[in-house]
Order: sequence, then C-alpha cells, then structure tokens
Amino acid sequence: MPAAATPAADTTGRPPPISPLGAFGRSLILPGWGQLEVGRPSRGAFYFAAESVFLFMVFKSDARLSAAKEELPLNEERISNRSGQRENWIVLAGFIAFLSGLDAWVSTQFWDFEPSIGPPADGSVGIAVGFKVDFP
Repeated sequence: MPAAATPAADTTGRPPPISPLGAFGRSLILPGWGQLEVGRPSRGAFYFAAESVFLFMVFKSDARLSAAKEELPLNEERISNRSGQRENWIVLAGFIAFLSGLDAWVSTQFWDFEPSIGPPADGSVGIAVGFKVDFP
C-alpha cells in the first residue's frame, strides 16, 4: 500500500510563534532577530547585514574624527565635517534598527497571510492573485 501524501503544513488559524511586540523588541535589540523568530530568515539576514555595515561606519567615522582632532594645526572645518559624518551614520544605524523592528512587527501581524499567484482560473493570459480572508 503506498504511503499517503502528507498535506503541506497549514499555518492558518495558528498563532505566530512570538507576539508582535516581542518581535519588535527583539529586532530593536539585534536587527534581524525578530524576523528569524517569525520564520523570515532572508529578511533577518538583510537587516543584520545592513546594521553591521552602519555600525562599522559609525566606528570608522569616529576614528576619523579622533584623528582629525589630533592633527596639528587644528582644522575646525574638518573636525566639524567628521563630526557630521559620524552623526549621520549613527542616525542611519538607529533608523535601520527601528525599521527592522517595524518589519518584524508587521511580519507577525501577517503570520497566516498566504497569497497565491498563478495563471487565471479561466485559462486566459495573465496573472491571478488570490488570498483567503477569515472573518470572525
């Protein structure tokens, strides 16, 4: 007797593995962590890599600012420019951390949303998009 085919796992109706606020908080602490918990590892890797680059640039611009402050004679314009660059990288690092948290929050809100994309049912040329909506 052939083995019965097992249906694909159905996530509809199941709660997400983490609360939206928990996913948001985890991604604020470590960008990408919330996405990983929700089952979106590629998104998590993107946010982690982006945050890593921005933090690297924060440290690099801080080193350049320190070097500019140690140069003799002091160049106030260079020090001001280096300080502005460091501030910009800090803001970008904070923004990507917040964006990561927001994306993790939204991912838990749409935990059981599974759209289907394919050819139209009537056989015509084109693309059909469908999704299931459950009303309480």
